[in-house]
Amino acid sequence: MTAIDRLETAEPQASTSERAPNVYLFPGQIFTSGESILVSTILGSCVAVCLWDPETGVGGINHFLLPLNPLRGGADARYGNTAMPRLLEGMLERGASARRLMAKVVGGASVITGLSVSRRSIGEQNVIVAREFLRTLDIPVAGDQTGGRRGRKLLFDTGSGNAYVKEI
Repeated sequence: MTAIDRLETAEPQASTSERAPNVYLFPGQIFTSGESILVSTILGSCVAVCLWDPETGVGGINHFLLPLNPLRGGADARYGNTAMPRLLEGMLERGASARRLMAKVVGGASVITGLSVSRRSIGEQNVIVAREFLRTLDIPVAGDQTGGRRGRKLLFDTGSGNAYVKEI
């Protein structure tokens, strides 16, 4: 099994974190690179989607808070239905091919208690938006760690496509 086929649960090796520059991704941001950059973020009900093209080594990640933009337009990356196309666009601009992309989906926890069990949580809705976008473009999900009640710390190496997840 190669690293892109799974989500790691341990921190990256020191050699990985020492050689790759680090970037922190805030909610509502998107980051793409053709170089090896170690991107970190913290997720609760938010979702991050990591995309990677194994042929070009181009990787990218988004971090969105809510599933749908209530204004039905614009390019606000805080919303899944705008963050997903913007991430794909950034990947294509760097030379990635949509038909070679592999995805990892992380986050979408139900961290707020007291919501009706008959309604989907914000986290669950975020995961659905991400998976539906990937499904419509036939982008396979190579790793997935979603749902639950705890937040997660995510580290993504844009150059190798490796993702490391730790529940917090």
